[in-house]
Amino acid sequence: MSAGEKDALGTPGVDVNGLEKDLERLAVPEHSLFEDADATPAALLGAHRANPLSVVVEAFKMSSGLVVFAAFFLAPDFFAGDLGTLPKLILAAAAIFAVCLLLSLAVWRFRTWELTAEGVRLCRGLFNRRSLTIPYEHIHTVTMSSSLLDRVFGLISLDLDTGAAASEGETSKISGLRAGEAGDLREELFRRRRAADGRAMVGEEGSAAADRRLEEQPLATFSLAGRELVLAAASQMSAGGQAIALVVLLVNGVNQLIEWELLDVVGKGSELVAGIAPMIVPVVLAFLATAFLLGAVVSFAANLVRYAGYRVERYADRVVVEHGLLSRSSHALAMGRVQYVVVRQGIIRQLIGYAEVSAQVVSAPGETDGEPSGSVLMHPFIRVSEIDAFLAQVLPDYAGVLASAELGRLGCVARRRAVVRAVIWWPFATAIFFGVHWLFGLSDLLANVGWLLEPMLVAGMLLSAVLLVGLVADALRAWGAARYGHTVRELVLVTGGLTRLTVIAVRSRLQRAEVRANPFQRRAGVATFSVRTAASDAGGLSLRDLPADAADELLAWYRPRR
Repeated sequence: MSAGEKDALGTPGVDVNGLEKDLERLAVPEHSLFEDADATPAALLGAHRANPLSVVVEAFKMSSGLVVFAAFFLAPDFFAGDLGTLPKLILAAAAIFAVCLLLSLAVWRFRTWELTAEGVRLCRGLFNRRSLTIPYEHIHTVTMSSSLLDRVFGLISLDLDTGAAASEGETSKISGLRAGEAGDLREELFRRRRAADGRAMVGEEGSAAADRRLEEQPLATFSLAGRELVLAAASQMSAGGQAIALVVLLVNGVNQLIEWELLDVVGKGSELVAGIAPMIVPVVLAFLATAFLLGAVVSFAANLVRYAGYRVERYADRVVVEHGLLSRSSHALAMGRVQYVVVRQGIIRQLIGYAEVSAQVVSAPGETDGEPSGSVLMHPFIRVSEIDAFLAQVLPDYAGVLASAELGRLGCVARRRAVVRAVIWWPFATAIFFGVHWLFGLSDLLANVGWLLEPMLVAGMLLSAVLLVGLVADALRAWGAARYGHTVRELVLVTGGLTRLTVIAVRSRLQRAEVRANPFQRRAGVATFSVRTAASDAGGLSLRDLPADAADELLAWYRPRR
């Protein structure tokens, strides 16, 4: 074997250095991974359809769920030893894909987009034709996204968010674009938006996309280094939630095996319990520890894939945020459309002094790319001391607020009320547990599952006690961290215990402010202060049990001045 066939480590046929460079480029890109520098920008005038490759991609997406359902339906016969189910499954998959391919072709044929003088016109519909024109000045956010299957075929989708996406649905999405075409289209949409707002008139219609790139360069750029990427993924792990999901998945799998008669435990419950009774505690502890460990690994991998390739660029009128390794997304939001900024800290990040910064824009409720719809991740992992400097570069309207706002704290009355809210449910839950135990003891209906009922009741009591301690600790942390205050034009609210939220809202974006107090709060001299913007589906915009005079002062600050 010649030396040229070996890499730097002496391993034949494996270019480890090249692989490391590719992974580093994906984790910390020097430019947007959506860009296609070699592609010739397509003309944006006239009516356009999606790339023909999108027909195949959509057919795969439509048929995959049906094929999985067919495989699940035929699984019992396969596990019973009937190998004839494999040809049946292959024929069913081929028939399903053929039908979906024809349907996808018909949808592709009647779906077009076009840039007009009034706005971008989107047409769709096989039988009932629908045409939607979105004025350029109404566009809040333009999101470029590409799933793993789309990235294989080099396709990108553009989602145009106007704040009314709940009624627009899929009509406001342009799918099946190539990388260069998608980037040129997004730049052209924002250029026309600036022209429609009267803030800029750049170039003439039909000018080259390459010239527009030279005319507008990013004013600031941020990314994550490899070490920061790993720390960001590790500090955002939700091992508990992932562990619960794994336990539920395991229970469902065991139940399915019982239904398929591959696992027979009917009538053997007492024998099973008697066999494992001496080691029930270590087995349960080992199982929980394993579930949490696997949950932590799954959560870390999911966060690593989500944050990989993070990059944010600020332009004159918009901010572009890009991240994701397998499923890639790029959000371009108009800075003037940001409703408020949220600084989020989990318990781990509170200890190490880091946070996540996101911007809230008007959007439909739901979730997109693992985030609440309307929440755009601005920075996944930043030192708390560097947040003001970061906002000064990316969102100047929110810079300097955390340093200049004088924040007040809640009183001892709020602490007592927070603890009462955390523990008030526990006596009722305990009574229910003992009541169920007593009723089952008087009844013979469930005598056959008594071996399972006793351990479940004991486990339920232990879990409720642990939950009680956790809720009290969270209530005390939330009380100690709660803050409220304002500058001349910005409001700051700090809420949450294990997960702490710091909200910065400009007064001009607030649509409503309210002070309310129930009879118990009036007696204690406290009140709840809450505000609402056009994008207030997320939490953090209300604070309970602050002093009544402080709540009235915040309300007086909100009232418009002459």
